[in-house]
Amino acid sequence: MDSISKTDLEHKLLDLCEKELLPLGYRVVDLDCHVSGKTLLRIFIESANEGPQVSIDDCVTVSRHLDPLLEAGQYINASYELEVSSPGLDRRLRLSTDFEKVAGKELKMVLTESIPGIGGQLRGHLLRVLPGQLEMKVSGKEVLVELNKIKKAQTVWEFRI
Repeated sequence: MDSISKTDLEHKLLDLCEKELLPLGYRVVDLDCHVSGKTLLRIFIESANEGPQVSIDDCVTVSRHLDPLLEAGQYINASYELEVSSPGLDRRLRLSTDFEKVAGKELKMVLTESIPGIGGQLRGHLLRVLPGQLEMKVSGKEVLVELNKIKKAQTVWEFRI
């Protein structure tokens, strides 16, 4: 499946989480793994069956399920902190299927490398999802953004009163 850029460790952790959490009824939306002294692992989950929103109890269940697997040291060989939460309104976009759900909406992105004339951070409208790429309209220009060159992507929400 087409995905945004992730480190090797993040890919391994995503595989572990997807394998372990799907049978429990959860889908991994995204995760971050920051290593500096103590490792911080943040996992964002949602219900796998499009059911009710994820509760604090769901986050505790997932944390308790994953913690012994991480403690075994196969993935993280140092002290770590595990945070599990729902994606909330700032839900991240990771897979091509996530982007398909927000076609036509405004997105903001951080890229792994700059696009000439656009830069390394962009904000624009998602026109359509292509295999491995997104067609975006940024500052009046249509640009192609490779999924594996995206470090972080989110929908931009505007509320009017």
